[in-house]
Amino acid sequence: MFSQFFGDYLLKNQIITSEQFAACMSYIKANRVKLGLIAAAEGLLTSSQVMELNYLQVQSDEKFGDLAVKKGYLTESDVNYLLGLQSNPYLLFVQALDENGCLTHDEIDYNITAFQKESNYSNAVMKAIRDGNIEGMLPAFVNVNDQRYLDLIGLTLRNIVRFISTYIRIAPGEFISDHVPKYAAYQNTLGDYQLTLGFTGEDDDILALADGYAKEEFGTVDEDALDSIAEFTNCVNGLYAAELSFQNISLDMMPPRLTFDEPIDVDGEYYSLPIFVEGKKSHLIVRFN
Repeated sequence: MFSQFFGDYLLKNQIITSEQFAACMSYIKANRVKLGLIAAAEGLLTSSQVMELNYLQVQSDEKFGDLAVKKGYLTESDVNYLLGLQSNPYLLFVQALDENGCLTHDEIDYNITAFQKESNYSNAVMKAIRDGNIEGMLPAFVNVNDQRYLDLIGLTLRNIVRFISTYIRIAPGEFISDHVPKYAAYQNTLGDYQLTLGFTGEDDDILALADGYAKEEFGTVDEDALDSIAEFTNCVNGLYAAELSFQNISLDMMPPRLTFDEPIDVDGEYYSLPIFVEGKKSHLIVRFN
């Protein structure tokens, strides 16, 4: 998730090229973070200690963690803790930028600070983006007074990460009306909550959702592709209904709607949140009556 937010900033400001970003994405999908980078980021080793251990590792062909313990720089517990962080998406992207020759560590640090300042993110929001903590970052993008919107949007995004792709980012949303999307797949519910949940798109980018959920390539936005998105929407609504049942709140799901160049069937405004999956843009739509 961090790679998508920070990568978009680097691309928009022409700090890296699209080819470099693509190379970094290929790298992070195929690699794990080096233990020395994690240890330095966690404050367990200094940069000079990491350099020393890297040199010794080349000379002895021993594992980095074993050498650090042997030198007395880390404990076995420290090493086990660091091993658990090797799939950290923030550190993976930093490592990818460095090893692909895109930016030096100093340039990365400088641009992360500039990215936070330009985006006006608080330290808490930046930490949430770095950690992939969806609930922690949502208030910076979803400005609503009804907690139900945050709950359902958060649940939907978590399941996009779970079922479709971990490489997502969002942009600030807004309430809209009278918009006629080119493509839409959504579902209305009846019961204690009358809500609408779904996705809209203006071009083939919406296929990133369909392809990711179905684990196949549709090639064109047709009913089959939109049906894949509708199945995902139905899955999320089912999970939401199950959560609400513990609060004695009942939801009945209506058949999904698949539309081409038609208005969304809601009474009034609905919330539209831009979402980018693998860099492809669509909109998550939510409405509570």
